[in-house]
Amino acid sequence: MPSKSEPDNIEHGSSVTIEDTDLKKKNIRDYDVALSFAVDSNSTDWTEAEERKILWKIDAVILTLLFVGAVVSYADTQAYGFAALFGLVKDFKLFVIKIIGGKAIVDTTKYQLSAGMNALGAAAVRNFWTTVQEKCTQSIQGQYPLLLLAQHLPAGRFYGVIITYMGLAAILVIVCQDFAGIATLRFFTGFAVVSQPLSVIITSMWWQNKEQPLRVGIFISGTAIGSLAGQGIDLGAVHLSGAYATSPWKWIYVILGSVTIGFGIFTALVFPANPMNAWFLTAREKEIAVRRLAQNNTGIQTHKFKWKQVKEAFMDPQLYIFGVYSFTFAFVNNAIGSFGGFLVSSFGYSNTRALVLSMPASAVAIISMVSSGMFGTFFPRRRILIAILYLLPAMAGNIIMWKSDRSSKGALLAGLYISTTLYGALVQEFALLSSNVGGHTKKTVINATIFALANLGGFSGPWAYKGDEASRGYPTGQITTMSLFCASVGCFVLLWIYYIHCNKRKALLREQHPELTTDPNVAFADLTDQTNPVFQYVC
Repeated sequence: MPSKSEPDNIEHGSSVTIEDTDLKKKNIRDYDVALSFAVDSNSTDWTEAEERKILWKIDAVILTLLFVGAVVSYADTQAYGFAALFGLVKDFKLFVIKIIGGKAIVDTTKYQLSAGMNALGAAAVRNFWTTVQEKCTQSIQGQYPLLLLAQHLPAGRFYGVIITYMGLAAILVIVCQDFAGIATLRFFTGFAVVSQPLSVIITSMWWQNKEQPLRVGIFISGTAIGSLAGQGIDLGAVHLSGAYATSPWKWIYVILGSVTIGFGIFTALVFPANPMNAWFLTAREKEIAVRRLAQNNTGIQTHKFKWKQVKEAFMDPQLYIFGVYSFTFAFVNNAIGSFGGFLVSSFGYSNTRALVLSMPASAVAIISMVSSGMFGTFFPRRRILIAILYLLPAMAGNIIMWKSDRSSKGALLAGLYISTTLYGALVQEFALLSSNVGGHTKKTVINATIFALANLGGFSGPWAYKGDEASRGYPTGQITTMSLFCASVGCFVLLWIYYIHCNKRKALLREQHPELTTDPNVAFADLTDQTNPVFQYVC
């Protein structure tokens, strides 16, 4: 029998039991916060009708908060590229005209650097927190901010604080006066990108594996809706007069920033810490909400930081495979977000017309994300295949933009719209991360590391689109993007092979002891996906 104080030492085929007296000892921090709650309610039975009602409540509150949070936060994020079209670049002197060989060349170095500074700031925040913790605790625990905060604080409340921070950063853009000011502000704005990894962690705290793809698809589609709504607001805002008549782009940040701050404060106040503290559930519904998650075997939250799980995280192939895709997605996303308006205007359209014609791309992204979530629900064992199928048209879209004649505006726009199907693959990545990583420390380490790699991709993206290549469709950017897409497809194939291999190794034990797959003593013992003897990867 395994030691009750060392739940990670579960032997294959053994049963895990944890007595109530053990839960009161200091090693309670070894376990998931839901363990004692789940054990106490182990005899609770419920009907499908009760579970549907609880799921409806969770969707109504948690999914809505995540969805609206994605809408307002991404409306702010996309604003920079379009504010650049309406005076921001001129006001901050981010473009320089150089005469080379008798030709006037637009040097976009300053704009590229400012556009990528948010990603650079997000990556640098790791080193900042490492220094702080070493000074405060005289230890060498170089933990990511996501690890430090999300593991020890209520993830939902922290999510609301991050959204508020994002809104404040947006409003502060209007007080910047030059390149130095906007670059510094965007550096600190980058700290807010932890909202997406937080969303992944929150997802595993509230929904079963089979329910996660659709929910992820819905709230991640909020980013595209935020982009679409933001573009609409941008278009209206730049026509306002008043205090910012000479710099109409400032109205974009005043409006979007104010809305984001308001929603962020609201979210921080109402977002429950976990299902056990859900204000919208009755006592019985809380028991069911927790017990129904036992089959995930990924737990809810553990407050103790475990170095053993850190080591496992960096030895896990999942980390590097997801890291490559995250780098690719962030590269393309930030490049298009920063240069999307210029890309469309390079087709021969005016700035205002370019803004309007960019909107259908957001609509395609919305359809891609929601449909991807639906397919993931209907075909829960085909998530990687679904991701690949959404990457292929995105690759085709980039080829069309690259190779089409610059006079074929319809083909160029079609290529742009088709390229946004890559958001469908993002949904599957989030769902796979939520379902296939067990152990809270490991989960936060992997999400934080992937988030750091994504930031490097986000910083790199704008540099691939060179201002002097506009008339040729930015070939350097398109070639780089295509190469990364190919690498992503290859990594998803490797991930598929890895999951199948791991599942075969544990298949016999799951067949011999099916009761362990939903045993709360196993599900909430904070076991990782590798140490849990009956864990099954969703692929």
